[in-house]
Order: sequence, then C-alpha cells, then structure tokens
Amino acid sequence: MSLSASEKKQTSFELKENMKISGLSQMEIQFDLSIDEKTFISCINMHEVQDPANVWRIKDYLEKKIKQQGKTPYPYSKLINNIWYRYD
Repeated sequence: MSLSASEKKQTSFELKENMKISGLSQMEIQFDLSIDEKTFISCINMHEVQDPANVWRIKDYLEKKIKQQGKTPYPYSKLINNIWYRYD
C-alpha cells in the first residue's frame, strides 16, 4: 500500500472512526479475523504494516458489521477499491 504519511494518518483515523461506529472491541475484531494484537495495532495505526491485505480485511470487516447494524460507515478517502490485496 503506497500511501504518504498524511494519507496513512487519515486512513488510521478512518479505521478508528469505523471501529467506534461498529461498537466492537479490539479483542472482538482480532478474534473474528484471527489477527494477533501486534498485527491489529500496526494496521489500525497504519504503522509498519507487514501485510496490507490485513488493513483491507479490517476495513471490509468493519464496514460489513456497521452495515449489518443499519448504520453508515465513516467514508474512506483512500481505501476505496481493493484490486491488489486479496484475502480469504
């Protein structure tokens, strides 16, 4: 994921906003996605991300959970269309 420092900061803010909207805890998200704490923290803070696919997994997971609750996710400025990082 090729983002500038300011884009990473904004993306981190957007992920955290959607985490708040979802009402899910860090532990719930980690458990559901089978992501360890270090990986989760690096992704949510957009700092030293080892596998960009994990950022997309968290983003997509949060959007899905928010929509299932009938809420509207906070919009993303850069994480719009994932064409490079596949996960399952």
